[in-house]
Amino acid sequence: MNDNGGKTFGVAKLYRNVERITEIAMIMAKFGFGDLLASIGMSGFLARARRLVGFPKAKHASRAHRLRLAMEEMGTVFIKLGQYLSTRQDMIPPEYLEEFKQLQDQVPPVDFSGIRKIIEEELDPNALASIDETPLAVASVGQVHEATLPDGKEVVVKVKRPGVDRQARTDLDIINLLAQQAQKYTSGWGMIRPVDLANEFSRSLLVELNYRQEASNILRFQRLYGARKDVKIPALVRQLTTDKLIVMEKLTGIRFDDRQGLLGAGIDPSQLAKLTASVALEQFMSFGFFHADPHPGNLFAQPGPVIAFMDFGLIGQLDREKRDELLKLAMGIVRQNNVAVARAVLRLTTSPVKPNRDMLETDVSAFLETHLTGSLRDINIQRFINDIIELMTQHKLRVPNDLLLLSKAIIQFESLGVHLDSSFSIMVDAGPAIKALYKKRFTPSFWLNILGRHAEEAVYVIQNLPKDLDPLLTNLKAGKVKADVSIDRFPSLYHALYRSSSRISLALIIASMLLGSAHILVGNNPPHWHGVPMIGLFGLFGAFVLTVWLFIDHLRSPKH
Repeated sequence: MNDNGGKTFGVAKLYRNVERITEIAMIMAKFGFGDLLASIGMSGFLARARRLVGFPKAKHASRAHRLRLAMEEMGTVFIKLGQYLSTRQDMIPPEYLEEFKQLQDQVPPVDFSGIRKIIEEELDPNALASIDETPLAVASVGQVHEATLPDGKEVVVKVKRPGVDRQARTDLDIINLLAQQAQKYTSGWGMIRPVDLANEFSRSLLVELNYRQEASNILRFQRLYGARKDVKIPALVRQLTTDKLIVMEKLTGIRFDDRQGLLGAGIDPSQLAKLTASVALEQFMSFGFFHADPHPGNLFAQPGPVIAFMDFGLIGQLDREKRDELLKLAMGIVRQNNVAVARAVLRLTTSPVKPNRDMLETDVSAFLETHLTGSLRDINIQRFINDIIELMTQHKLRVPNDLLLLSKAIIQFESLGVHLDSSFSIMVDAGPAIKALYKKRFTPSFWLNILGRHAEEAVYVIQNLPKDLDPLLTNLKAGKVKADVSIDRFPSLYHALYRSSSRISLALIIASMLLGSAHILVGNNPPHWHGVPMIGLFGLFGAFVLTVWLFIDHLRSPKH
């Protein structure tokens, strides 16, 4: 978008939302943030706000505390913004983080007449046999009611609050406008880029408002845990799920922080804690798809033990590359290998400037010595994660939002485990599984899977190579690219080029053999020898022999 387009876009939103912007400016001025409004070019709104609200209030309180009070008064979206910022310890000062962590969705329930109206608009009149008018749970985006289907099955209905979509989009427009103003009028914010933060927050909130996305999350968890008996995901009533409501199976259980209740139900808290560590690690490292808000209100225990998950609005995802780097990071920490930790940290983060790797390795070494002087069980996981994020911040490394969600989930899973067993440590209890995952990286099946994953991409590159080279060959034929070199006058150069071209050709043959063999092995094509495709084995053996020969030839080459 060009400058004029951006300016028109901003002015249009400014006038469309002028009443709400004035209201926000009044609240900011009331809590003593007039200087902030003035610094981002909002002086006009500030003057009007001061005439309406008079002198600032709560001036005796700290600036961070006053900002929290202002966010609470500004409503749902700004409370959500504060909660989101409380996870950005890589950017937000500690005193603000502590205040933002106190922000809660303390909203009164919607009158049931409004809920009933949405249900009647979205569902067939006979879809529900009955519904309890008293909400089971209340949040800023929606609320949950118990209900019964015509066949007698007990369900819960999660209904979006009336008007929440419209209000959220208005406030998100204003937050993005304020972020643009802040980025334009302020400097010296270092790594903090208000527009990037606003965009990330907008995306996360819009996902939370998307009930169809939450329904998709439930279905995905059901597929992932379909074969397990110790994890329970509520069944989704798909035909009764819309943009504004979700109907799902009602699950019951005991809260993780109710130790007496667990013991009364015959559930061993220590065994449940170990199951919690196993499930968390599986979601983080195997699935790359994890519940990002596992607090005691969203997980229940059933005899077995069985973990029942609730509320799938906040979900984190990690691609395979990030999971691989996290595994290297975990093993580097366990082995106190500062070089491996620094390398993984650099690959997991981004930076506006080139980081000083030697300095980072030195600081990582000091960090490991500080935290790993005793047993892994003695590590305070929250302090450990906060300190490593602080270290990244000092080196101007920016942590992606998915990794911050991961750190939040790890801390919450650890807290659940400690409620169950005071000696619980997610690093200790998940340690053997992490080591097993790391060892798996050195097995033939692991590398065959990698070859299989990349085979299609490699074949595509090879197939398109002639087409990609065609413009160069056309220019060569047309005489647009000229080279006049007499190779025969330089015998050593001639032999070097000949040897290099031969090696490149052989390397391509080896790569083709590996790719072909990988396809055969992954496809399990006959004939077999002891259950393994013979042609695939011969191909791998041939590629191995040629690789050894190429390596020996390289060692025997004269060095100049």
